[in-house]
Amino acid sequence: MTPARNALRQIDEDVLRIDGHVKSIVTSAREQSVRLNEINTAISQMDQATQKNAAMVEETNAASHTLASDTENLTQLVRQFNIGEGMNARQTPREAPAASHPKTSPARSLIGKVAGAFTGGSAARTLASPAGDNWEEF
Repeated sequence: MTPARNALRQIDEDVLRIDGHVKSIVTSAREQSVRLNEINTAISQMDQATQKNAAMVEETNAASHTLASDTENLTQLVRQFNIGEGMNARQTPREAPAASHPKTSPARSLIGKVAGAFTGGSAARTLASPAGDNWEEF
């Protein structure tokens, strides 16, 4: 073979090798582009979430401020009430007076008397005072 032919063969091999390198670079550049787009999308999503969180923090702070103001106003309104001298707000409840206790139904007593007249009295006692049946006048 002639030296010119050897030189052309060497150039051809070098061109093929360079072409392979260029193809590898193009493939790597495409993969990097896809990865950079994925990273950009993730950063954009994190930025949106951060902005939402910041807005929620601002809303929470505003609501907290409003709640504190409302609490102060309510406290001032409650202080205006006079619960009387010598009265303690933590007093224990007292038993209701006897007049407010439930009464036995007069209709049930009457039914018991009528029933007793026909049965000899045993039904009258049962109907006159059943357990837990109380009646109050309206």
